[in-house]
Amino acid sequence: MTTKGLDLLAEGGSITLTDGTEVPLRYSFRALALLEAKFGSVGAVQTAIDSTGKGAAFGPLAQIIGAGLVGPGGFEPLIREHVDAQGTRSISSIVYRRRTDGENLEDLLDPGRLGEYTNAFTAALGRALESRGNDAAPAPVETVTPGLTASPGTSSTTSPSVPSTFLPANSGA
Repeated sequence: MTTKGLDLLAEGGSITLTDGTEVPLRYSFRALALLEAKFGSVGAVQTAIDSTGKGAAFGPLAQIIGAGLVGPGGFEPLIREHVDAQGTRSISSIVYRRRTDGENLEDLLDPGRLGEYTNAFTAALGRALESRGNDAAPAPVETVTPGLTASPGTSSTTSPSVPSTFLPANSGA
């Protein structure tokens, strides 16, 4: 599989939360950036979940699902960073809260639906990273050479010239 482009609206299906809410998983550019920040790279996401049963599975899975619910899923990431003595920043935790009621995503995930969640995020993440027919040569980019051009006229950032005879009104002093 080549990863030449990203589908910023790549939905892989929906998951059902414990309160019966069905939410779509979508891995936008923002979601992928959150996964990189948490795991170091998008490739590391695949190895984050320990399938042997001897390591972490639920924590990484909650992070992967949470990133896919940012945006239309209605969840917002709350990021806690740590800065060490050398000034290096690292993410110590990301908590995903539903915008409407503040519920923590991890409280809304059902361990009994682990297979559903895994299938949904695998499909959505795979769809986000698959090529979208970008095999053709890229279109040429038009370059603009800065130079002297005529003024476009007045706008919200420019105003007409003030005559040199203009004197501002006295402030009342």
